[in-house]
Amino acid sequence: STDQRFSVAVAAFGQKLRDEDATAKFGYDKIMEIATAARGADPFGYRSEFLSLVRLASALGGNR
Repeated sequence: STDQRFSVAVAAFGQKLRDEDATAKFGYDKIMEIATAARGADPFGYRSEFLSLVRLASALGGNR
């Protein structure tokens, strides 16, 4: 489901911010790709806000 796939992107983003080994080969671009594809319904704008945070983190830290 789109909710599950979006949740995967959110979890990966959290791990990426913590610089976890599990996401060493997983860049912000991949997180953005998954989240965008699984955006689904966003009546309150939370998913759009998440995408903005991923863009900001990518700009600040590069696409590590």
